[in-house]
Amino acid sequence: MIKEHRRITIMNCKRCHHVAQIHESAMNSSSLMKLGRCAIPGCTCRQYVDSIEKLDEELL
Repeated sequence: MIKEHRRITIMNCKRCHHVAQIHESAMNSSSLMKLGRCAIPGCTCRQYVDSIEKLDEELL
């Protein structure tokens, strides 16, 4: 039996280091992923900072 493993990519905010999934969606965001403030109580991060600065064909 062969098990297929999927690669899971977890990206963290460069500012607060919390995972992208915990940041709120914000269409007016300057981040590539369109994410805004962090939803972790007590975290002061107001804007998700991308680890990737630009998308190229290799990343797509």
